[in-house]
Amino acid sequence: MFMKKKILTLLMSGCYGILAAQTTGTVVDENKQPLPAATVSLFRESENKMISGVVTDMNGGFELNTHEGESYRIRISFVGYSTQEIKCQNISKHLSVGTIVLEPESKQLNDVTVTANNVIQKVDRQIIIPNLLQQKTSSNGLSLLQHLQLSRISVNTLDSKVTTTMGDAVELRINGVKAEIQEVKALLPADVLKIEYHDNPGLRYGNVAAVIDIILKEKKNGGSISGELMNTINPLGIGDYQLSGNYHVGKSNFKTSVNWNRRDINWLRENMEAFNATTPSINNYEIGQNTKAQYDNINLSIGYDYIHRGNILSVTFRDLYNNAPHAVFDRNSKLIQNSNTFDIMDRTKSRSNNPSLDIYYQHEFTKDKHLFFDLIGTYINTKNDRLYRQSQGNSVQEITSHVDGNKYSAIAEVIYEQKIKDSRLSFGLRHQQMYTKNAYDGNTSSSVKMNTGESYGFGEWASKLGKLDYMVGVGAMRTYVSQGNAKQVKYIFRPTIQLGYHFNNYLSIRYKAYMGGYAPSLAELSDVEQHIDIYQIRRGNPNLQAVRFFSNELSISVGTKYISAEWFTRYSYDDKPYMEETTYSNGFYVRSYANQRGFHRLNSQINLKVQPWKDYISIQLTPFVNRYISNGNTYTHTHTNWGLRANLMGMYKNWYVGANLETSFHSLWGETLNKDEKSHSIVFGYNREKWGVELQLQNIFSSRYEMSVENLSHLAPYNQMVWSKNLCKVFGIDFHFNLNFGKHGSEVNQRIHNSDTDAGIVPTTK
Repeated sequence: MFMKKKILTLLMSGCYGILAAQTTGTVVDENKQPLPAATVSLFRESENKMISGVVTDMNGGFELNTHEGESYRIRISFVGYSTQEIKCQNISKHLSVGTIVLEPESKQLNDVTVTANNVIQKVDRQIIIPNLLQQKTSSNGLSLLQHLQLSRISVNTLDSKVTTTMGDAVELRINGVKAEIQEVKALLPADVLKIEYHDNPGLRYGNVAAVIDIILKEKKNGGSISGELMNTINPLGIGDYQLSGNYHVGKSNFKTSVNWNRRDINWLRENMEAFNATTPSINNYEIGQNTKAQYDNINLSIGYDYIHRGNILSVTFRDLYNNAPHAVFDRNSKLIQNSNTFDIMDRTKSRSNNPSLDIYYQHEFTKDKHLFFDLIGTYINTKNDRLYRQSQGNSVQEITSHVDGNKYSAIAEVIYEQKIKDSRLSFGLRHQQMYTKNAYDGNTSSSVKMNTGESYGFGEWASKLGKLDYMVGVGAMRTYVSQGNAKQVKYIFRPTIQLGYHFNNYLSIRYKAYMGGYAPSLAELSDVEQHIDIYQIRRGNPNLQAVRFFSNELSISVGTKYISAEWFTRYSYDDKPYMEETTYSNGFYVRSYANQRGFHRLNSQINLKVQPWKDYISIQLTPFVNRYISNGNTYTHTHTNWGLRANLMGMYKNWYVGANLETSFHSLWGETLNKDEKSHSIVFGYNREKWGVELQLQNIFSSRYEMSVENLSHLAPYNQMVWSKNLCKVFGIDFHFNLNFGKHGSEVNQRIHNSDTDAGIVPTTK
């Protein structure tokens, strides 16, 4: 009997030893702020082989699956912070290890704390932890992005623009919420926890080239007021001013920002064009004269957020107002045609107002299951007046046009996301419905009513196999256009695959292949025509079809603490893209659009970053090459563009200096070749915790700022050049301040955001 009891006891002990248990905890930084995305690894006490691992959630929390009565080691690590390890012996069924504080890895050099800049490479994104020196010398969120020198990202603080180095738009977000550039400029660098740089965005982001999501440290009470005053001294006509405020009380957060961006400069437009459909052909040469370009943009945002137990309600009203009494494409010129000389005046003034209301809701079923919903309504009103005059003595020819545009749109999107161990499942639906009513008067009168819709659904699975990260997804898009009695429907299949392999801590390789699509803009679809000048007409094409495109991307990254390099190459093919088409009809050259045969593009670049002296000096060099092949129905054009971007950043205590150099970037589409400006800039800055000042110098070694557009049509080719002395030797001063009272609340962790800014107006400019 005794032996039976002993055996039974041993069996019961063995059973109890394998009973499931849960071990939980919270990871925070030295300021007691949560550390999301910290790595938590589980080891048996006497073994070095990891059993399992998780990452902390947005609140720094984690949960590990363990077994009751066992002993373990839990290792917590986060880039830029010292690794912590705790021992848990004979654990209970529900064990909380409490709050674990990670301290920054740093050492003191001349009273300046220096911490290495760290990057975590994922299959679809990079996670960057700004070091303390970068935060200390940055005046706001935008300058912090500039100081980080992100691969394939161009930051222009004078024009307040963030793009890819290939010229594509970058989507900016704050804690998952899509943000305007002035909202990023309002951020305090010390409040930035990390940057999630999605350089290979998944299906949920659509066709966007890159996403930069700035994650802030969570704070509960109080608020902040920040502002910026930037104005150039030479010339005086460039300014950017903003004021932002944020106040958090209880579970509510109130926020507002307003930005005024203005330009008032002079430049010259020169034009050489030929019209070859007649015999003899017509050759025009326009000598540019001083022409004013002036606009004012005012962007207002007012928002309210309510947060409770992982559930979020966010309501934001935005209004973008634009007034351009002198359009950037206006021109005064002398036109020389054989032995005749004409005076050319081309004037356009426009106003637009774009109010929108965004309602966002996030529901947390559990910490690993979330539902995101976004609904936005937009109204765009546009008024445009143009006068074109060509005169010779008493002989005057005029073209006038007036456009009154009204557009209404609604966008609804829902996304479900669930984490399953080391994997993530997400799927979603999105629909946009638009109604447009535009009235055109002047030399040509017409009215356009258009109803369009676009639906999109996707599913995506991300996981890993050892050192291999992978993401597979499938999406489908439906486009619908109704204009008068004409209707068209198009379906596009959108599969994608992303692979990432980490050989070691220094070398990784990533590959992405996907098929996507895009639909024509409302202006391109409009069944209306507008006169450009006395020779040419711009005409829409309601028969345009949506386009499929195929893309392959490959990047290889190698890096150490002081030197890193990335080779990135992208090849894409657009099947039957809608590109320009020039014809001759009834005595006019008609510039319109048509689905052409195909378009190839190859972009390749090497990003080399060197830090020769700790974090005090950072040098970035990016040589690149672009190759384009444009196959139209009646033409084929090719172009190759070699170039270089160089950036130098120096930081010491509260001082910083930066220098940037860019050669001309070329882009070919259809029959039009755009050549961007060559530019260089230097900034000197001094930054304190609550205020800072920066001196901006733009193109100080140039005597002429110029851009050009070349059209390669055999019927009506042209070469347009825009140049200005106002944009050379530019000196500007930027003063900014950030004032906190209490602890200001971070922005809502909104995961999705939509917007509509396409007014659908057919352009009349060359």
